Amino acid sequence: MTIEQLTGPRSLGSEAAAAHTPLSPYFSSDLSIRQRLPLMIALLLGAAIVATTWAAYSGVRKSALEIGRERLGHLTEQLAGMLQQSSATVMGKTSTVANDPAIRAYLASPASNTRPAASRLLEQFTPPQDPNSIQVELWNADRSLVTALPASLPSESINIAPLLDLASKPPFKVVGPIRLANDTVVFPTVAAVQDDAGKVLGYLVRWRKLSDKPESRKQLTELLGSQATLYFGNSQGDVWTDMGKAVPKPPGGLSSTLALTQYDRDGSAVLALGHPIIGTPWFVVVEISEQAVLTSSGRFLRRVIVVDLILFLIGVGFAIALSRSITNPLHSLTKAASRISAGDYTRVVDIKRRDELGALAGAFNTMATRVAGAQHELERKVRERTAELEAANKELEAFSYSVSHDLRAPLRGIDGFSQALLEDYYDQLDENGKHFLQRVRAGAQRMAELIDNLLSLSQVSRGELIREQVNLSSLARSVAAQLKQGGPERDIEFAVDNDIAVEGDPKLLQILIENLFANAWKFTSKHSQGRIEFGVANENGETVYHVRDDGAGFDMAHAGKLFGAFERLHQADEFQGTGIGLATVARIVRRHGGHIWAEGEVEKGATFSFTLSPGRSDVCQAA
Repeated sequence: MTIEQLTGPRSLGSEAAAAHTPLSPYFSSDLSIRQRLPLMIALLLGAAIVATTWAAYSGVRKSALEIGRERLGHLTEQLAGMLQQSSATVMGKTSTVANDPAIRAYLASPASNTRPAASRLLEQFTPPQDPNSIQVELWNADRSLVTALPASLPSESINIAPLLDLASKPPFKVVGPIRLANDTVVFPTVAAVQDDAGKVLGYLVRWRKLSDKPESRKQLTELLGSQATLYFGNSQGDVWTDMGKAVPKPPGGLSSTLALTQYDRDGSAVLALGHPIIGTPWFVVVEISEQAVLTSSGRFLRRVIVVDLILFLIGVGFAIALSRSITNPLHSLTKAASRISAGDYTRVVDIKRRDELGALAGAFNTMATRVAGAQHELERKVRERTAELEAANKELEAFSYSVSHDLRAPLRGIDGFSQALLEDYYDQLDENGKHFLQRVRAGAQRMAELIDNLLSLSQVSRGELIREQVNLSSLARSVAAQLKQGGPERDIEFAVDNDIAVEGDPKLLQILIENLFANAWKFTSKHSQGRIEFGVANENGETVYHVRDDGAGFDMAHAGKLFGAFERLHQADEFQGTGIGLATVARIVRRHGGHIWAEGEVEKGATFSFTLSPGRSDVCQAA
């Protein structure tokens, strides 16, 4: 007999399969360690690369945007300074001409003799001498127009009273907001004409358009760059231009703040910064495409992605090599373990390493050697124990034969002679003698019953188990009918579930049902009415059979004694019996690979539950 015959075909492979359940949803358990290890390293490496790349790109992008902000700040400051200087130059030149003696003389006494000199001065502010000039005007102190050269602006667009009021006060010159005149973006410059005493004689007004010369645009492009756009307008936000034509006001409230603003223009994200022009009612805004600002960060990201891909491929290759260096020895160990589980204890592994795997291989080889020796020693002991068991079984058979024949004959003689005495000498015996003989007969009969029960218990444990399909419902009804026939005066109701079938030994299952029903019949005998049930239920995925009665019951504190031989929970004069029936039932259940238990309460009945496992049986054959 081998170890496998004693313990059943349980291999390391089957244990591994039983333990092959997903401990975590991290990876599917269908993947081997050789596959999971590179995959895990690749995922960790990929996650680290993505995280570091994103952090680096975010830093570069943030730096690029910060540089863009600084650039916009410098551009807007330079443009505001240039426009402030330009406006100051225009106002200064206007003020100089306004206070020329010829202009003063003409406004003080408009006449034909003073007009030519004033006109010659005004003509320098008209085309072609001043290409950006639209119109130059002289107004007298009572705010009436004296002359206009050339008269090109529509009269309804001339509303400069607020500017004349401002020019009447120091510094007696002012630049007005830009306006639209004949679809042209223009702005006025006003200077007061004063006499030697400082009295305001009138006003010189110059209407000029914003410069749209190619050289001016070239200068702006060189200053701003090809990706930047300039917008110019009034601080009130009513008129805006791109220095060539009127345009809508930029979004974001740029006419009232110096903060950087981001918004979409024509579907593209832009960064914009505005700046007021000191000394004027004007506001300048510079826009730059966010894509242009982030061009360098985009190039950086593309280069980093290429480097990351190379590093990732190198890391995956390293992970595969590392996985093989670890899993190849493990594979050898697994194969060796499978061979050992199949019974080949000479299998060893040839792994020569100085790390933990080498130590594991050495320990495995030592274990295999010791297991082989232990297996041989165990098989030797099993053979010895088997021989001893066979000898014990033969002695038990001899003892059973002796009990069956040698003890039964004297008992029959005692019972027979006692009966003969009672029958033949009945009249000669007094009551004590008759009583003694009856007790001798009862003792002999009880001893014969005990012998029969012991033999039955021995046969239950020792006989060969023959399995076939058994209808327990039919067996239960047959036993119930026999009990009713033997005690027709009893009012007992039997309830048996239909179609309860199981695979087992018919003879042993017959004894099982008979003993359980006889036990229930006995312990319901003190009640005028009773009920005995036989049923089946599914409990936690296991089929459980039960026999339930409403009889005398028992105290659960003594439930452990129920299935021991000769153990009784009631007095012999209260309920007859030998104490062998439930022990026989327990052995039959164990032989069928099941287990049995009982639940009860005094005077409220008892329930005996048991399971039967098809295909399994108790390997112990001893009585």
